[in-house]
Amino acid sequence: MSVHRVGLGLWYETAALEIAFTRILPPHASPIEINARVKLIDNARENVKKGVIKGIRSSDTPQGRITSRIKDLPSIHLYPDPFLLGYKMLFPIFPEPEINLQPGTDIEVELTQTASLPADLPPVEQIPAINQDAELTARLTAVPIRTFTKKGKEADVVNVAFLGSQEDLVHAFQAAGWQQSEPVSTHSVVHGMYAFLAKTNFSTAPMSLQLLDGRKPDLTLEKALQTSEKRNHLRIWRVVTSDGTPLWIGAAVHETGATLSIRQKGFIHHVSEDLGEEQQALLRDLFVAGCVDAAGSVARLGMDHIVPNATGEFFRTDGSLEVIRVKRCAPDAAELAQANAPPFKAGSRAFRYVRREILTVRSDLWRANCIYSAFDLTRMTVAAFRRNTSQRLIDERYESAAARPPQHLPQQ
Repeated sequence: MSVHRVGLGLWYETAALEIAFTRILPPHASPIEINARVKLIDNARENVKKGVIKGIRSSDTPQGRITSRIKDLPSIHLYPDPFLLGYKMLFPIFPEPEINLQPGTDIEVELTQTASLPADLPPVEQIPAINQDAELTARLTAVPIRTFTKKGKEADVVNVAFLGSQEDLVHAFQAAGWQQSEPVSTHSVVHGMYAFLAKTNFSTAPMSLQLLDGRKPDLTLEKALQTSEKRNHLRIWRVVTSDGTPLWIGAAVHETGATLSIRQKGFIHHVSEDLGEEQQALLRDLFVAGCVDAAGSVARLGMDHIVPNATGEFFRTDGSLEVIRVKRCAPDAAELAQANAPPFKAGSRAFRYVRREILTVRSDLWRANCIYSAFDLTRMTVAAFRRNTSQRLIDERYESAAARPPQHLPQQ
């Protein structure tokens, strides 16, 4: 419907994109006329407001806040001193402001008007049900429920299981756009910190160590899109069965944000509370990639339906274990090439340098003064207070609900 890019930054500081969805074309059925708009882009750094995808402002980074705003709180200068300006020019942390949605980007769309379904609409293709014999069911219901940190704290919930060889499992997730995370090292830690400060992606970022029965995971997989703050991640352990059938169990979690926590005394990720939603998202990724042979779920009776993780946030679960039998599949060549492509950068190096200087000066002329700095600090303080109040109310609600029967669980 509409689009504008940042370009050189002379007119716009941020990019915007509005997409309207007007028709669904189901196979072997009449077209479905709809009125719909984008509601959410999963794991993206961009936000969506009233159907319009809003890009980020490149100068709105920790470096930009410190050098152009916080330092000006006690001053009346309308422009930063030349030393800080020179520092920003020589050592820039400047994210790409243009919007670039890669193939495979998950977009949630909402209807703005009621849509009528045609009478000849074919049924939705169903995933074949997995054949669960008594031995497999007993084995799955006996697997551990929680993972643990190195310090012995309960961490994630074991909520998925896979049947298939390790080769098939690795290829399935590769075809679905997931990647193996890197081990923790000096290089990966520095890379991760830079990605956080620069609001850019680190698609193979390391994961914190979690143990299952004292064992490290055999596979650590993740899926991210142009941001280090949000990602789907999965830790997988191999389970030995009596008949030698390859069985894998895992803990799947959706991280929705990252921050430096005073309470936890370190860098933490916020997580989505709905583990059922994450189970379905993982199954959908594998199914769309053509790597699911059959699927089903196993109920685990007596399991708590509201549980805290190691950082004090809560998970909500029905206690089921999603079981997926993977089959041999291969990544799409085009998608694999896209996944291995270098990060998107608009224009040449010279163009990006000129744009960076224009956006920096433009931002400083407007924001590098004590008035805007005080406003920005007040806005951040109020937002943090509201988040803390909201999180405290959620924690109190879940702590109260944790002692109740499952039918009294709070619902969203």
